Amino acid sequence: MEAACLASPDWSDLPADVLRSILELLECPDNLRVAAVCTAWHRVSSEAVCRISQTPCLLYCTEAAGPSGVGLYNLLEQRAYTITLPDPPITGRFVVGSSHGWLITADEKSDLVLLNPITGEQMRLPPVTTMEHIKPVMSGDGVLEQYEMSYYHGMFETPEQPTSTYHLDEYRETVYSKAVLSSDPSAGDCTVMLIHQPYWQLSFAKVGGETWNWIATDTDYTDCIRHDGWFYAVNIEGTVDSFYLNGSSIIHKRIAYQMLVPLKMVVYIVQAPWGDKLLVSRIINHDTECTFEIVVYKVDPDGKKLIKMTGIGDHVLFIGHNASLCLPLSDHPQLMSNCVYFTDNVLDSLFQAKTKKRDMGIYHFERNTVTNIVSPELWMTWLPPVWLTPNTSKRSFMIPQQYSRYKRSSITGPGAWNNGVRND
Repeated sequence: MEAACLASPDWSDLPADVLRSILELLECPDNLRVAAVCTAWHRVSSEAVCRISQTPCLLYCTEAAGPSGVGLYNLLEQRAYTITLPDPPITGRFVVGSSHGWLITADEKSDLVLLNPITGEQMRLPPVTTMEHIKPVMSGDGVLEQYEMSYYHGMFETPEQPTSTYHLDEYRETVYSKAVLSSDPSAGDCTVMLIHQPYWQLSFAKVGGETWNWIATDTDYTDCIRHDGWFYAVNIEGTVDSFYLNGSSIIHKRIAYQMLVPLKMVVYIVQAPWGDKLLVSRIINHDTECTFEIVVYKVDPDGKKLIKMTGIGDHVLFIGHNASLCLPLSDHPQLMSNCVYFTDNVLDSLFQAKTKKRDMGIYHFERNTVTNIVSPELWMTWLPPVWLTPNTSKRSFMIPQQYSRYKRSSITGPGAWNNGVRND
């Protein structure tokens, strides 16, 4: 009897509804640990839908991870993990955006592919050749060799200009700016909004669709978000346009017009939890090519002025090549309040200067200073690091290879990198 009482409990018999309710309240690393315990827990984890706001992690490449692996730095645990990704190797791709836990990547032909680093799931988007400004250049044997891009936009008629031609893998270096998703594509209906050349215009496509659709409006867009069924895009001058894409035709409304003086800066648009639209101006030093000031403005409801803010209080911003986020500290108490966590997003050098030191850090509004995300830096300069909000959702969920035996790198001090394997 005593031996029976002391025997280890059979945790696989834990009621599925109890386990599911627990999983729905966990951050991604804990969720995946649970999924790796046993078959029964793995099955329940595939059905659990996370109910909490996940904390963004920093995704980057490391020499130790190899060409098909990435590092994932968890801000809450201050630990770095290694994730093995499916082919083609991530170091041979370009990352055009990060949204809803998915990376928007460009392959060797510059076609866009969605990748969920946590689940390993991938989805192809319509080919480059279906974009408005692009014509395929074929060889004599009918093989695609190059892309030819024409220069025009929808604001007014422009003089005819010479076209540019790009090799298949070269196109992605200069033409893509940023892409965001309307929703989690694993849940079904999802639209991708893309900022691209010529003139940093907008095009969108349905995940599972066959073509890209050009939006013939303004130019020089720098960022885009989706909120309450509408896409909101901002350009370098602070003009904000909104688009509703779910009807029989595109509905376009301009909610703010040219309210910033273009400088050496990047402008982001963010939906604040309290309801306002925010414009975030990231000012770059001409000499150092580094961020030295970040200014946040609230868009006045009538769209006629910007209201400069002294900070964001008990909130935190995440900007860069990700879908821009403003999160309440009440949901993420381990983060630093009134700060901006930023990664490199200067298009002049983001893709072309692969060996350039990346402009990354944490900007503190109160002190007007920038501190390191982690020190020493864990990442290589290529690919440029990007914020990722982990997402475990998948139609046919499987445990990523890296969690089948839960490989991890633990941090014993700030930035220390100690490889270890947990053998359960």
